[in-house]
Amino acid sequence: MVIQARKSPLRHCFLTVIRAGLFALALTSSCLTPSYAHPGHDRNTPTLAPWQQASAWPDRVITTFETDPTTSFAVTWRTDASVTRAVAEIVRATPDAQFDIGAVRKAADSEPLDLETIRTATQELKMPWNAGLSPVTYHSINFDGLEPDTLYAYRVGGGEGKWSEWFQLRTAPAQGPIKFIYVGDAQNGLMSHWSRVIRAGFQKMPDARFIIHAGDLVNRGSRDLEWAEWFKAVGFIHGMIPAIPVAGNHEYDSFGLIPTTNRLLSALWRPQFRLPSVDSLPATVRETAYQIHYGPNLDIFVLDTTSDTLKVQAAWLDEALSKSTARWRIVTMHHPVFSSTQGRDGDARREIILPVLSKHKVDLVLQGHDHTYARGPILETQRPEREVVGDGEDVAMMFVNSVSGPKQYRFKNSRWDDYAPSGVRLDRFAEGTPFFQTIEIVDGKLSYRAYAATGDLYDSFDMTKDEQGRKRVTKGPPATLTQRAYGPLNPYRDFKDPD
Repeated sequence: MVIQARKSPLRHCFLTVIRAGLFALALTSSCLTPSYAHPGHDRNTPTLAPWQQASAWPDRVITTFETDPTTSFAVTWRTDASVTRAVAEIVRATPDAQFDIGAVRKAADSEPLDLETIRTATQELKMPWNAGLSPVTYHSINFDGLEPDTLYAYRVGGGEGKWSEWFQLRTAPAQGPIKFIYVGDAQNGLMSHWSRVIRAGFQKMPDARFIIHAGDLVNRGSRDLEWAEWFKAVGFIHGMIPAIPVAGNHEYDSFGLIPTTNRLLSALWRPQFRLPSVDSLPATVRETAYQIHYGPNLDIFVLDTTSDTLKVQAAWLDEALSKSTARWRIVTMHHPVFSSTQGRDGDARREIILPVLSKHKVDLVLQGHDHTYARGPILETQRPEREVVGDGEDVAMMFVNSVSGPKQYRFKNSRWDDYAPSGVRLDRFAEGTPFFQTIEIVDGKLSYRAYAATGDLYDSFDMTKDEQGRKRVTKGPPATLTQRAYGPLNPYRDFKDPD
């Protein structure tokens, strides 16, 4: 067993994305209006929930993939700044009461983080929404040299004698079924509303191997309180089921600057997620654009559609797809190729990304951003009529936009008709409803299910893929939840965070 150390400890440095003089405007008082948890509280100090404040005890434990998931997994956790070095332990899980005998202890990589200030080579950028918060330390380790499809127990340390509970995690199988959960934007109401959705997903598929979070995990990317709520809402699940996080536009902070291309990736992203770093990509998107090779049956490609490097990412994606030998290929990104909400269409992004997806006939594209639900295919052979067939048709690709948080938008009246020239067809849509999705892959069959937080099935399909790559989609089980659209009994209301 090999425990792999981090190559560059201070990964949250933003030197590569700061332009000279870029933030002069950002430091004006009009740009730095902070958000506070309770009106009337001292405006210089945010209200701290007891589970937000860091201590010498480890918290915010989350697992991810940095290297091969069949033989490794990464863990990240947080302590206060008094803990400058930390360790972790791992052992093969057994039924024994004293399973931890023989656990291997290794040193973690540790990096300090100032929650109030981002420091670059030339300037300091204040984060007033974190005013009064003390510095913290993030620790991480990549457990490597493990056995495929094997259950391991691990724990992480903080100050002297201060340990987390033991978590259990199973490495990816070299062969066999793969189950996972996919959710769109959480973003708002993380503790109050989103928690029931993500926990319902865990109840529905407790043996999921990972969870794809398709961007906008929080509303303000560098606001510590929101990440505190995000971690609290998921709880121990993060320590058992690895996350595949996608950076959305709300994971970037603009500091009040326009245009939005001047945004900076959240100061918390790289410290709290240990992810693959693709050397051929610009430094600004390392650990936001990456590939997960989940055994021989599945490749997952993650794009950062907020970054202004999308053309470079598209070229990388084209090359990576060309090299992929996995039976199934999934692309996940935040901004959808086909928008569901009026005024949010991304023509420029579609022109860059869709040709690559079409060239390689990517099986499934998982997205967020539009705060509605939409799902539909591009057929292998286009027909003049675009109605949904009874049961069974050859498809080239399937596209999904989804949302898991309470912030919801109206679906545009034209649906996906504007995109008819591309051949895409809208098969199922919804408004005003958060969803989670479960996906299971067994050899040449992919089963997709979309559920409401109540566990009601809203949408489903089964996709089969033969050895020649021909894909055929059939209907899944019938929905138990009828069409979800705004109307007299379900009026549209903007969601406001209850803070």
